[in-house]
Formats: sequence, structure tokens, C-alpha cells
Amino acid sequence: MNQLFTHLALFSGLATLLLFCKTENNCPDLAGRWTNREGQVISFEPDGKALWLIKFGSQFDSFPFNYRYDCKQKIATLDWINFQSGPLVGKTLFGIIEWSSDSVFRFDSEPGTSSDARPVGFQAEHAERYFRE
Repeated sequence: MNQLFTHLALFSGLATLLLFCKTENNCPDLAGRWTNREGQVISFEPDGKALWLIKFGSQFDSFPFNYRYDCKQKIATLDWINFQSGPLVGKTLFGIIEWSSDSVFRFDSEPGTSSDARPVGFQAEHAERYFRE
């Protein structure tokens, strides 16, 4: 009888745990303003739109674009697409992203026309670290 009770208690506990635990990967929130602290600011909107600001002297140049963010893969991806102005019009930056915390990430990308251009790992000379403002 004690053994039956123990098995029922363990089974009930396991079933409860499975019902209430989330198994999905929670993506860190990308929306907001981010800076590399070297003259670049990126403002990501929750709807997939973004604005890249680059400081030249005392002025900023702005480049609107769209983005795709997918952190459910082994290496999270962040693609910058549909540039509306500047030298990247018609190009896509296929990127990878790595989170150090919920307020710091590292981004590395390669321009290209297919996702084959995406970096497979971070290269120190290309990767940028961004901090939440």
C-alpha cells in the first residue's frame, strides 16, 4: 500500500510539473534603444522595424530598415533587411546574436543575398557589442 501511494504521489508531482513548466525558449527582448558606445545607436521596434543611427562628428545619419530575430535556434539569428536608404539598400545583413545579459548582446553579420552568407561563429574583428540605453 505504501509503495502504491509513493508511486501515485511521484506520478502526480511529475504530471503537475510537466503541465506548469514552460518548455519554450524565452527570447530576450530586443525592442528598445541600443548603443555600441562608439557612435552607433539602433532602435528596434517590436513590430520588426528599426532605425540605425550613426554619428559623424556632431551629426547623425539615419538608416531605417526591418529585422528578423530568431533565438530558438542553436545560434540565435538577427537579420537586417529592407534598408530604405544608404549604402545597404537592396542588401541584407545576415547576422548572429549572443546575449551576455538582458541588457548586453554581441552581433556579427555578413552582407549577402542568401543566408549562406551568415557567419557561423563570432569573429572579434567584426562583432559589435551593444548595450541597452
